[in-house]
Amino acid sequence: MLTGSGVVTGRWGSDNYFTVNATGSIRGLATYKNTTSGLNEIFALSDQGFLAKKNGLTSTQIVGQSYPSGSTIRAEQLGGVTYIVSKDRPMASYTGATLSIFATLSAPTGVSATNFSGASGTSTYSWRITTLSESGGETTGSTAFSLPNLPQNLSDTEVRTFWTLATGSISGYQVYRGIPGDERFLAAVGPSVSSYVDRGAPASETILSPFTNTTGGVKSPFIVKFRDRLLAVDATDRNKLLISGRFPNQGSYNYFDGGGYIYIDPDSGEDITGIAVQPGSDKIIVYKDSSHYAVELTTVTIGNFVLLDPTYQPISTSIGASSQDAIQTVENDTFYFGRKGLYVTGFEPNFLNVIRTNEVSAKMRPYLNLLNDNDYTSACAFYVDKKYILSFPRRKECIVYDRERGAWMGPWKTPFGISKMLKYSDATGTEKWVIGSYNTNNVYTFDPALNTDAGTAIGKIVRTNKETFGAWSVLKIIKLFYTLLRGIKGQVNINILAQLRDGTTTSIKSFTIEGSAVSGSIGWGSDAWGNFQWGTSAGSVIVTSDEVPKYTQLFKSIRFIQIEVTTTTANANFELLNLRATASSQGEGSLASSSRV
Repeated sequence: MLTGSGVVTGRWGSDNYFTVNATGSIRGLATYKNTTSGLNEIFALSDQGFLAKKNGLTSTQIVGQSYPSGSTIRAEQLGGVTYIVSKDRPMASYTGATLSIFATLSAPTGVSATNFSGASGTSTYSWRITTLSESGGETTGSTAFSLPNLPQNLSDTEVRTFWTLATGSISGYQVYRGIPGDERFLAAVGPSVSSYVDRGAPASETILSPFTNTTGGVKSPFIVKFRDRLLAVDATDRNKLLISGRFPNQGSYNYFDGGGYIYIDPDSGEDITGIAVQPGSDKIIVYKDSSHYAVELTTVTIGNFVLLDPTYQPISTSIGASSQDAIQTVENDTFYFGRKGLYVTGFEPNFLNVIRTNEVSAKMRPYLNLLNDNDYTSACAFYVDKKYILSFPRRKECIVYDRERGAWMGPWKTPFGISKMLKYSDATGTEKWVIGSYNTNNVYTFDPALNTDAGTAIGKIVRTNKETFGAWSVLKIIKLFYTLLRGIKGQVNINILAQLRDGTTTSIKSFTIEGSAVSGSIGWGSDAWGNFQWGTSAGSVIVTSDEVPKYTQLFKSIRFIQIEVTTTTANANFELLNLRATASSQGEGSLASSSRV
């Protein structure tokens, strides 16, 4: 990675943070914070199927809901509650003790309708009734009841609809009316009302009777906070964006509580793969594999009701995102990663209502060409220290975009794949860069002060471009080579590669540079005072604080030169300030005879 004005040094190390349950990979990270009680928790899901919160270096299981092995969770906190969603289980809520889940209700029964007006015609209309739960969900529609011989325009009629009250924690009922099989929202009534008088008010043109029962909590692969609302995607209908009511109804997705939904390009043949909120705007960005859209929340009046009626427009129909976990807010932009690479969306300068999208990953295309479908769909990222870090857990690699310097770095190779990332401030206010392991049930943290991965040495390699001294077609006499390092820890290896006159590429010089050595053990006294041990300060190296210049004579006939700077031992590191070599050109036609045709 880079420091300062572009000095090359080793990446951050990592350390154990806590172990989640007993087995499995890390499938989700989430937090809960209560500013009143001071409770500040981080918890995770492993393949064992239970959420567990950090307890020292281990964890304490959170009861209330289990998940099938391999399930992924995502979470958001709003209104003092952390909401956890999965495509495999209904939404649960957490307030610091156990997970709360909601009882699933049934649609009303005994639905009937009677034409009290006496008006007649040749049209048939039907009615369905749904039950609303206190959790904010809605049942599917009841069995439809149809009335024939009605006028096409119902404004001259009075149809009274009846039903049997449902049981459970009910907040109300919603009435849908339309031609049989196409019933649309008409009205909502309270929990103790078992009838509705339909005098022909127009029904919604877009709100259909639900296809899924969400009274037990929505099933969704995603959950994202948008101001005082929560956004989700129906796991059984992956083109349907769910929008909750405003706080304090953020757990409810029905129209009665101010929620709603919108289908995003349902004929595209692609599911929604991610959701983001564009910084500084009123727009929600919805991603599919090869497209993304801007959603705006608008309302419509139906009778006495003002309902949410979202609209959307495409931003791009050729570029999308493949993983929700790789979508990150970066300053006032949004970074997203898909099959075309890493892109950024933001506002076009001087046109504040226009969202533009541009590629960031052009220089990394050779690396991205090596990825497969699993790499795209399982990628995850976070934005810390002005760096967008993108992980491919199956490859055990990360690539990094340094936004401050406009440079790509990596790949960072880790001994474990990173499946989840989270920026989290602990109870002391210290920011932690938390990473979950794809290969074990451990959660780690990136730490700039470390040079190992939980004790495992980090091999660091800097390899320069091939230098031809401005003339690739002739040989040169390479004379002197200089290197300037700083902050050396442990042993640093320098390897000089060159293509010789005979056309072979080989190492023409290798040497090592070491940090200042510590001889013996030192401490308070000599690690002990009397019979008491006061700490062990034995070690092989300490940091050299000054710049370390080195040079060597080479005097070889070469075509190009390439330098490798490496470390392979634990705690070893360096800062590479500069490399320099001197050479003189030989005459034309001085390449190897084997090159001549």
